[in-house]
Amino acid sequence: MTIRSSALATPDATGSEPALKYVQANGVRFAYLEQGSGPLVMFMHGFPDNAWSYRKQLQVFADGGYRAVAPFLRGYAPTEIPADGIFDPIALGHDLEALIAALSDDGRAYVVGMDWGGTSTFQVLATAPSAIKAAVVMNTAHPITIPSLRSDPDAVRSVFHVYFFTVPGAHSAVNIEGLPFVDYLWKLWSPTLENEAHLRSVKETLSAPGTMKAALKYYNGLVDAGVAGRLPINDMHTPTLTIYGGNDPTARYSIKEEPLFKGPHQRVVLPGVGHFPHLEREAEVTGLIMDWFTTHAAG
Repeated sequence: MTIRSSALATPDATGSEPALKYVQANGVRFAYLEQGSGPLVMFMHGFPDNAWSYRKQLQVFADGGYRAVAPFLRGYAPTEIPADGIFDPIALGHDLEALIAALSDDGRAYVVGMDWGGTSTFQVLATAPSAIKAAVVMNTAHPITIPSLRSDPDAVRSVFHVYFFTVPGAHSAVNIEGLPFVDYLWKLWSPTLENEAHLRSVKETLSAPGTMKAALKYYNGLVDAGVAGRLPINDMHTPTLTIYGGNDPTARYSIKEEPLFKGPHQRVVLPGVGHFPHLEREAEVTGLIMDWFTTHAAG
């Protein structure tokens, strides 16, 4: 179904920079960062972000005996823009499932996802759970919480971007020189986070031809799938840790997700943390992830 490529941009040894590689999965040529060897752990990013968001986690997990992989999501350069132009949560779930199949030895992986990466993880947990050994999902609104979020005026204000990005002409307003909208969202969502080097990397990704337009189409895909009733709300049996920043709007109704988890589950809300827990509380969150996977190591 898929072919793994060994196109390297950087060394792949523990203690060095991650390697940039490419793989074909679900009809898309994905770029991904890889570091270490051992059981596969997938790190899935969100918006406005890229795979380098997990630089620290890749190093820690490589040092811990894992093969740590962080793909650039569909449409996020240098991953190609899919020819079918589909960016809904169903496609994101198929991407993750196909990436695991292409990159793992046994068709299974540990998975960490936040924002859109969390959406893909929830999708696979509901529709193809055998692909995931254990999961950590950060700051992602489970579909069961969406009705509560969209009926709460203050929550709607907090996630205004979801609606704005679906408006015709949003791309031309956002994709301007310097990408000030990206600066605004980072400051709004994580006001205490200072990471200028990574923010420059994110802007470089989103400035690639076609990438911003592709990234914004995720929001149309989410809204359309929700209206059509295509977002699964299933029981989940895979060991799953959910982490929320206390200041992130996704935390507000996250307790509603708990009845869906029929296997091991823990929900952690971090006070004073915004949209990027793994960057704002790097050591603490990385430790939570490592402990979860160690505790729920697959045989």
